Amino acid sequence: MSLKIDQIIRSDRKTISAEVTIEGYIIVRAPLNAASEMIEDFLNEKKFYLLRNQQINKTKYLNDLHKKYEEGENFLYLGKERPLKIVVNKSIPLKYENGTFYLSNAFLKLANKVFVDWYKERAAEKLSELCLRYSKLFNISYERILIKESHSQWGSCSGKGILSFSWRAILVPHEVISYLVVHELAHIIHPNHSKDYWTQVEVMMPEYMKYDNWINNNSHIIQMFKNDVGSLPKNNNKIILDKNDQLEFEL
Repeated sequence: MSLKIDQIIRSDRKTISAEVTIEGYIIVRAPLNAASEMIEDFLNEKKFYLLRNQQINKTKYLNDLHKKYEEGENFLYLGKERPLKIVVNKSIPLKYENGTFYLSNAFLKLANKVFVDWYKERAAEKLSELCLRYSKLFNISYERILIKESHSQWGSCSGKGILSFSWRAILVPHEVISYLVVHELAHIIHPNHSKDYWTQVEVMMPEYMKYDNWINNNSHIIQMFKNDVGSLPKNNNKIILDKNDQLEFEL
């Protein structure tokens, strides 16, 4: 069984690790002096885990990337799949009512943009509402909210108190969106991921771990409606491919 390694990143780390990206790429991180045999032994131990997760991620990614704008297709909204109906309506591109999306046949060629624009508007409304609610509840002030295109990061908090969120947050359940808001608001008090930071998060949302796990288990969602086919993750470490490194192992 062949396990293809898409990238080997060598740095001054002490251990070997491997990850499967959202798109299904397998990335190995290794110490500068780690022999190829050592890397291969490590991959032998992890082969079934890596292959299984590679297949799962590829399937999820391709299904989400290639949405078809036709009758019966489902689209995520607030954590649930909602069916699509194509209707005759020349004035309203997209309407959501009673758990169903209604897309005008006059806008089929612009369907992706129509959906993304609609999601962005809903995301701005929902995130503004939740940020205001939790800000008042815990007396944490922020400067303003930005809705971004990001397909790699759910949210961020600048040193000036500006909260940024990917519009794709509107695709996840309401409780998870609330957690994303709490996560960034807490950074205004603690601009790190220290123990004090997580204590603050727990004060604001005692069950936060449940939603943090949900985000980790559904990371493919942040890639939805992405226009390109993905790429290897950017890395600031020094990348050294030794001439003896093999990018494909027969396991």
